[in-house]
Amino acid sequence: PAKLLAQVVDAKVGATSLVKVVDAAPQQIPSPESIQRALQLLESAERPLIILGKGAAYAQSDDEIRALVEKSGIPYLPMSMAKGLLPDTHPQSASAARSMVLKESDVVMVIGARLNWLLSHGKGRTWGDQPKKFIQIDIEPREMDSNVEIAAPVVGDVGSCVKALLEGMGETWTVAPSAWTGEVTSKVETNVARMAPRLENMNQPMDFHGALGALRTIIKERPDTTLVNE
Repeated sequence: PAKLLAQVVDAKVGATSLVKVVDAAPQQIPSPESIQRALQLLESAERPLIILGKGAAYAQSDDEIRALVEKSGIPYLPMSMAKGLLPDTHPQSASAARSMVLKESDVVMVIGARLNWLLSHGKGRTWGDQPKKFIQIDIEPREMDSNVEIAAPVVGDVGSCVKALLEGMGETWTVAPSAWTGEVTSKVETNVARMAPRLENMNQPMDFHGALGALRTIIKERPDTTLVNE
């Protein structure tokens, strides 16, 4: 509102209006039973997948989430608002094989993401014919079973849930089956190689593939670059 932006307030008066927030983000600890159920389901998976949503990014538990992904050995797929939480160049990133992993996975752990229209509500052609069992980590219990049955709901703040899962995995956790991870890696490499010529084109006028290729080159040369996308 233009009128509001033009208004002024005395600095001393403004200072008295500030409120110090106490315990702004209290922890919400998941139940031990829910953690055990989720781990048992993960252990039984032959083709597991982790989906990272903006709730995972907002949780600011980057180190714990990375530790969970790497300890589990499970391919991960970031939603758009979780980009940067883990790099797309990470060996477990399945971004370049999105369609394949959604269709072929059998157990899907959703961390801080809703199974809404962006994920086709967890069903339909996007998810293929392979039966799915979902593990959902979310601080909002009403998100559970909202669009599809959640086999292992874990209610709590993302940081606490991920820490509890890591502790429950112990030191002898078996990583995701190599047959599955190898299949995902192969698909990623194939798709990246297929896209490479498009990104290297020098078409005039420039198309969006060429623009993305130019940006990628600059970012690789200058890794401290900050890209702002409107």
